[in-house]
Amino acid sequence: MKDTPLSNCERDFLLKAIEEKKRLDGRQTYDYRKIKISFGTDYGCCFVDLGQTRVMAQVSCELVAPKESRPNEGIMNDCRWGFVPKRQNVLL
Repeated sequence: MKDTPLSNCERDFLLKAIEEKKRLDGRQTYDYRKIKISFGTDYGCCFVDLGQTRVMAQVSCELVAPKESRPNEGIMNDCRWGFVPKRQNVLL
């Protein structure tokens, strides 16, 4: 991915924020947002709330028995994952 250069105003703003130990949302360096993790009704589904950000994640995988020649080496087939950020106009 190609880096996008910052304008002088953006650079000055970020340097001042770092110097004052402030984040863009006003939190101090070691302040954190409230986190909440809840599990959905489907197996492998969870919701993560971090401040005002909400994410739904779904994970699925098929476990396959190991070959007889390698009994300690199982396989995970067709592993999938994904996440969907909450849109502003959609309530989950």
